[in-house]
Amino acid sequence: MRHLAYPLLILLFGLALAGCVPEDDGETTIRIWHQKIGAERAFFEQVIADYNAQQDTLDVEILYRENEELRNLFITASVGGSGPDIVFGPSDNVSIYALTESILPIRRVLDDDFLAQFNEDGLVAWKDTTWLVADQVGNHLTYVYNKRLMPEPPATMDSLIAVLQEAQQQEGVRYGLTWNYTEPFFFIPFLTGFGGWIMDEEGRPTLDTEATVKAIQFILDLRDRYELIPPQSDYNVAETLFKDELAASIINGPWAWSGYADAGVDYGLARIPKIAETGQWSAPIVSAKGYSVNVNVPDEKLPAVRDLLMHLTGPEMQTRMARELSTIPVIDAVRQSDVVRENPILQASLQQVEVARPMPTAPQLRQIWDGMRGPYQLVMSGTISAEEGARRMQREVEKRIADTFL
Repeated sequence: MRHLAYPLLILLFGLALAGCVPEDDGETTIRIWHQKIGAERAFFEQVIADYNAQQDTLDVEILYRENEELRNLFITASVGGSGPDIVFGPSDNVSIYALTESILPIRRVLDDDFLAQFNEDGLVAWKDTTWLVADQVGNHLTYVYNKRLMPEPPATMDSLIAVLQEAQQQEGVRYGLTWNYTEPFFFIPFLTGFGGWIMDEEGRPTLDTEATVKAIQFILDLRDRYELIPPQSDYNVAETLFKDELAASIINGPWAWSGYADAGVDYGLARIPKIAETGQWSAPIVSAKGYSVNVNVPDEKLPAVRDLLMHLTGPEMQTRMARELSTIPVIDAVRQSDVVRENPILQASLQQVEVARPMPTAPQLRQIWDGMRGPYQLVMSGTISAEEGARRMQREVEKRIADTFL
């Protein structure tokens, strides 16, 4: 029996089904929902266009959806017997898809010989079953700096302040650093650097801690005490400031890097600085991103789905993605190739991954993100203290988990 854990599933049921029922148009249509953005999205659209041009009786249709919307609508549609044939997204969606019986085990679609090429990063499992085959691992934050404005990145948070102050003295530079610091995902490197984490091994939140308070206070000090980051920020503001060289550095992920080159920024990557007090690196979350198959795909359609997935995740595609997008391959032969070894951006990205924390696959992760957001943003707006923010995050997440998984 499927687990309808989210009340939103019922509310969105009719909306999700609209436009999801395949039409009998005389050819096989494979529909993919994805959340690729920026240069990766443009690359994906071209890959699909090229693939379609080589087909006579097959047409692949792709639709972008923002990650939250994608997950909720996909589950609702799949539970209702419909939805796209393939869904692309990060690994933290897998447990929710599996709990709601929305996707097939990936070994029902791809054979063991093909999957044997992948390292452990590329095959995402939950409860001893593999549910997702990846085309990359990463989705992680790094420290990105403008080489013209900051010749050398800081190695520790103690040196960060001095480096940012120096960079901010240059003409035209408003801020030493910018990033989407009001979003919990972008807060994680500071939390881990101070020795904290979001959950224990049982999926229970671990947010009301001294580490959470110190991490929040450090960000507040960067903004309010030292005035080194913008007084207000979101993702688009941070992107604009860095691309326009009004900020000397930014914390962002691989989906954005090629856009900086397109904007004419001579950028470099480095690890997000270490916290001297704890001796720990500021560790972002790292996760695979890849494809899962809707449980409703009929058996007669699976061969076409299999061929498409082999094309989208195979060695040739991962090599192209590494070369053109600087994504980290999850096929060992590609990761060890000259394409990766001779790419300085990829090498720097891999150095950050070495100290990153794996994305949890526990289904409670969604309640943790959602429960953190409100209290955390109240702290950032000056409404409550860092200590009260940590307490409220803990309480809110516990409530959401109890309401969802009773």
